[in-house]
Amino acid sequence: MNKLLNKIFLSRITSLITFFLLLSLTACTTFNNAEKKATAILNVAAIDAVNGVRESIGVLILDGGGIAMVGNIEAGDFGGIKRDNLTIIDGSGKYLIPGLWDAHVHLSYTPGLDHETFFPLSIAHGVTSLRDTGGHLSLLAPARAAARLDPCSPDLYVSGPLLDGENRVYDGHSKSFPDLSVGLATPQQAREKVDELAAAGVDFVKAYEMLKPDVFAAIIDQASKHNLPIAAHTPLSMTASQAAMTGASDMQHLRNLELSCTSDTSGLLGKRQELLKSNQAPTAGALRSDIHKQQRASAIADQNDVACNELINTLHENNVYQTPTLTIARFMTRRLYAERYWQDTFKLVPPAIGEGWLARATKLSESQPDQAAMAFDAWVISMVSRLQSSNVPIMAGTDAPIGYLTPGASLHQELMLLVDAGLTPMQALQAATLTPAEFFGLANQQGSIDAGMKADLVLLNANPLEDIRNTQSIEAVIKNGHYLNQKELLRLRSLPATLDTRN
Repeated sequence: MNKLLNKIFLSRITSLITFFLLLSLTACTTFNNAEKKATAILNVAAIDAVNGVRESIGVLILDGGGIAMVGNIEAGDFGGIKRDNLTIIDGSGKYLIPGLWDAHVHLSYTPGLDHETFFPLSIAHGVTSLRDTGGHLSLLAPARAAARLDPCSPDLYVSGPLLDGENRVYDGHSKSFPDLSVGLATPQQAREKVDELAAAGVDFVKAYEMLKPDVFAAIIDQASKHNLPIAAHTPLSMTASQAAMTGASDMQHLRNLELSCTSDTSGLLGKRQELLKSNQAPTAGALRSDIHKQQRASAIADQNDVACNELINTLHENNVYQTPTLTIARFMTRRLYAERYWQDTFKLVPPAIGEGWLARATKLSESQPDQAAMAFDAWVISMVSRLQSSNVPIMAGTDAPIGYLTPGASLHQELMLLVDAGLTPMQALQAATLTPAEFFGLANQQGSIDAGMKADLVLLNANPLEDIRNTQSIEAVIKNGHYLNQKELLRLRSLPATLDTRN
């Protein structure tokens, strides 16, 4: 009996310790003093995609709440809040933007690199919302709990596992292909899985590349009954136009769009369907890679403007968002991993992971991109510009931590690449603020700096519209109304490097 009681006692103590450690990772520890009721940032330049640029205004933020006032806040008039109950920040020469999103991450891709790394590094880099685009809910449970418990953690939106075909890509057969998915062979299985995910409270559903058209359609139809948007890889068994018209809400990486921009779109589709049916490759990942090797280069060499314009018009007419993830789409050509300044960011993640990244990145740096990779890179850049000019909504996402992409820091690289691809700095900011909010139907709560909006904001020391790299000049982050100063942001940046993930 005593042994049993001791076991129960130890279990509860362990649970409490785990709970408090969890909170300590990103907890609001040095924001406004307890007696303060609000924060007022005065004389700041506010920048957002809804209102443009507003010079020298005041923003009143309720502690632990939302934005109370925006505009010409007269001295002493703070909506009835006494000056003694305010933290007043002089925003002269500074710039205030909405909190940033990384709309494509995987918190369960790398063992030992989860929310305990993602959350503090995201907040420290001004990323106040994350969209996890594929992982089993059992592995994401701690992250979801932490996001609910701690008001200074990023908001977390999850899809649950990738919904793939019976022959699934991410099946756990190697470290590069961890188990992130479930395989669905029939429309009935698809409907049951979507119902299960909806009951578990997912925010959207992720459909993957090896799905058959009827199973893909069943996923979308069932998700619509639960008002869940669909983030998708265009299935190899379909054209991108077919996937868009079936009801995909958002497409990832621009992958497989190039196969629908050719003079022989239907012919390529027929060959893909034959390859999928014969299935001669050892794994689904290898089969997908074989198909890309056989079709991508020839498709890019045979791009047809009429076909591509028809596809882009279909995406626009069906309001299908695009998340290009240029940081990973240009992995072998941009070669961010080979840059010394980027390798320095590996020191921010748990040491065992950072050391492994550095070793692999150093070795990979010895290789050079081939012509096929260079051709795909050029196509991706041109496609982003065409999509933007045709008003197809674009979201900023990175695919971190895949490709040695350090959480938080990688989002700023994505913004730079979007600008390199032809977006204006304001359009790039929109892709990382307003557009993800619109995707989830949250534009009345997030994405702009207005009274009544959620107080997720980033205070910058330099103008991001002059140089998008200035999004990295972070003076402070406001999360759910809590003002996190430089000292707190530095503390958050240092936390993951203290984690021991070797066991």
